[in-house]
Amino acid sequence: MINFRYHIVSLMAVFLALSIGIVLGVTFGAPVNAGIATQAEADRKQVQDLRAELDRRNALDEYRDAWATRAGQQLTDGELAGTRVGLVAMPDAQAGVLDALGTAVTDAGGTLTSTTRINANAYDPTKVDELNSALEPYATPLGLDAAMSPGTRFGLALGWALGDKDIPDSDAGIDEIRRSLTRASLVDIDDEGVGQAQLLVVVTAKSEPRPTAETLVAHVEADVALKKHVVGVVLAGPNSDNIEGTDVFTARNESAAVELLSTVDVADLPSGVSTVVLAGKEQLLGRQGHYGGLAKADNPLPALPVR
Repeated sequence: MINFRYHIVSLMAVFLALSIGIVLGVTFGAPVNAGIATQAEADRKQVQDLRAELDRRNALDEYRDAWATRAGQQLTDGELAGTRVGLVAMPDAQAGVLDALGTAVTDAGGTLTSTTRINANAYDPTKVDELNSALEPYATPLGLDAAMSPGTRFGLALGWALGDKDIPDSDAGIDEIRRSLTRASLVDIDDEGVGQAQLLVVVTAKSEPRPTAETLVAHVEADVALKKHVVGVVLAGPNSDNIEGTDVFTARNESAAVELLSTVDVADLPSGVSTVVLAGKEQLLGRQGHYGGLAKADNPLPALPVR
C-alpha cells in the first residue's frame, strides 16, 4: 500500500530528476522547455503543500501521543499498587515497547520483579530434545506429561520460575528451574530480587518477521500455561500497523487463550501502554478482555473504573 509519506518521497524524486535534467542542460525545443518549467513549478508547489501537510500530521501525532501519555498516567495511577509484575519479552520483542511498559508498571504503583527474555530456541521444533532435557528433572513437581505439547511444557516451567501461584513454600525449586532454563539457552532472566510475580505482561513482536503458524501456536500454548502459576497474564502486542501473523491475533482465535488471557494489540502506542496496565488490573480481579483497535478486539480499553 502506498502511504502518504511514500507519496511525498516519490514526488520529490520526480521533481529532483526534472531539476537535474534542466541543470545539466538537456536540450529540448522551446515549447518542451516551457512545458517542463511549468510542470516543475507545479511539482514544486505540490511538494511544498504536501510537506506542509506532512508537518501538520506529524505535529498532530506528537500531540496525540503526548495527550495519551499524560492522560494515561492519571488513568492508571495506583492501579497496580502492591502488585508484583514480571515482564516477559518474546523473541523479536521491541526494546522500546518493553521499556515503556516497565515504566508504566512502576508509574502505576507496581513492583517490577523480573524481566525475562525468551530465546527463539524455546520454540524451535529442532531443539525439542534440549527443552525436554532441561525440564525432565522437574517433570513431577511441574506436573508435566508426555501428552503435553512442547509449548505447554515450557510455559508451565517458566510460570513456575517467575510466578507465585501454586508454588511450594521453598524457593529452591524455583532457583533450580531458572538455572536449568538458562543453561539450556531458553531464557535470560534479569531478577530484581523482590519476589515472584502475581501478574505477567508478555511483550510480543510485530508481524514481521512472521513466525510459522506452528510457532505462533506454540507461543500461545506457553502463554496459556503461564496462567497456572500467576494470577494474571496480558499479551502486549506492538501491532498497530498489522495484526496478522502475531501472537495477539493467534490468541484471539484460540478458545483457551480467549477465555484465560487478556490481549492488547496497540502496545506500541502510548494509549496502548495504558491499556495494558488496565488490562492487567482486570486480570488481577479475575476478569479478561481483548483490547485495542484491530481484529477481534472487544473494546478499546476495559470499562472504567476497573473495579
